[in-house]
Amino acid sequence: MNVLLCATCGTRPTEPVRRLDGMPEYPGGDGLRGPDGRRHGPPGVPRGTYVVDPPPFGAPFGPAGPDAEYDGVVPGGTRMSDERGFLVSAGRKGVDHVCACGAEAAIVCTDCRSGYETRPVPDAVRVEAAP
Repeated sequence: MNVLLCATCGTRPTEPVRRLDGMPEYPGGDGLRGPDGRRHGPPGVPRGTYVVDPPPFGAPFGPAGPDAEYDGVVPGGTRMSDERGFLVSAGRKGVDHVCACGAEAAIVCTDCRSGYETRPVPDAVRVEAAP
């Protein structure tokens, strides 16, 4: 088990977590409203775990390669289509969570078709073994 710490001030924003060797297969969502009335896809990374270098999410988007598979429009997600053709995410959407010290910390990745998860910004956190 590990703990994630703010690289700026050392605050621990999470409970101890276990590192996964790779991104798990996405379980898919049914698009139905949850108990809170919102439509969230299920988490792509199970609670209590983390993945190093998950796939990019959100803008900016760039052209997909000629062999890229495309499974439909995912606004703000990993793939989309517009007048330029099929596009894939080339980076993070924007940091929308900050640490108590004010440092950029994480991105919430969520829409009704892809995983609902919080992704720490790689340079904003450091990993240490849990005590």
